Amino acid sequence: MSGLTIRAATLADIPRVAEIYCAARLLAYDGLVPEEDLIASAAPDRPKWRELLEDEGVTFLVGERDGDILVMAILEGAKLESLHVDPAAHGGGIGKALLAHCRALAGPSMELYCLAGNDRAIGFYEKAGMRQMGAVDQTIYGTRYDALRFAYDD
Repeated sequence: MSGLTIRAATLADIPRVAEIYCAARLLAYDGLVPEEDLIASAAPDRPKWRELLEDEGVTFLVGERDGDILVMAILEGAKLESLHVDPAAHGGGIGKALLAHCRALAGPSMELYCLAGNDRAIGFYEKAGMRQMGAVDQTIYGTRYDALRFAYDD
């Protein structure tokens, strides 16, 4: 994507990352996960953000254009734990660009879990060439939900 810079996230990025994380999840998980859990899990002062930044096994990325962060991703080894685009930037190829970057870093065994019922994300991952590989559990702010495991065929 023209003009998108992908770089490592910093502590200074967390307020904007948390804003994107919250907005994207409120949209994607509407009716699936209680709103208060989504808001609480995205609080910018939540210690989890600093833990992720400091964990050597985690690649925490942001994508920005003209100095504005528009997308974020958290990659733990070969598992994509999180990829969220600012809803105002949906449809511009930003998520696709960061997904491809994550795949290049993680290698061919990259996988992710997607909450069942998150139809927009399911369509996005399938369009990107990923395939559903079965059902798994996913925990969001302490509650277990049904999810789908996605991976690439190659």
